[in-house]
Amino acid sequence: MTAVALWVLGAGGQARETADLVRTAGHTADGRPVVLRGLLDESGEAVLADESGALVLGFGFPELRRRLLDRYADRFEFPAFRHPTADVGSGTDLAAGVVVSAGCVVTTDVHLGPGSLVNPRSGIGHDSRLGRCCVLNHGVNVSGGVTVGDGVLIGSGATVLQGRTIGDGAVVGAGAVVTRDVPAGATVVGVPARVVERTSA
Repeated sequence: MTAVALWVLGAGGQARETADLVRTAGHTADGRPVVLRGLLDESGEAVLADESGALVLGFGFPELRRRLLDRYADRFEFPAFRHPTADVGSGTDLAAGVVVSAGCVVTTDVHLGPGSLVNPRSGIGHDSRLGRCCVLNHGVNVSGGVTVGDGVLIGSGATVLQGRTIGDGAVVGAGAVVTRDVPAGATVVGVPARVVERTSA
């Protein structure tokens, strides 16, 4: 089987974590071996002008993940990756560019949308759906049957209760407990989570 040669887009902390995950996994989520070519920050992206192959997103910001996925999706593959210690259940779909980090538990029949990032020790329950380019920070708990829109950021240690919906572009603060649906473009904080700001999604 031919190895997938890829670059990590980014050079900060999230990119280094992603590069470590790629090295540790040694293969894409669908089992193809990988060769990590290196990390590229904005100044290094010029090398991509004459190349094709594969990329992995190394940024923890939903909007930046979306822009880069849109910029390069027509020329580069975005393979999905899961850390070897991540527990991913049956019927779960990892779309293009998804990264599932160390110690995560993703149970059955979950959909992780293109470009989404699940940081270490997060959990996602059965039948939940994450949209495009979502970011779950460390230790997030998403219960079963949750719908998360596109470009959502969920802060470290937050919990989303069963069956809730989080609208496009929303932000859930660290440690928040989401007991009600979150409108698109809203920022929610606290226990229980309450809206503190609204923007257009």
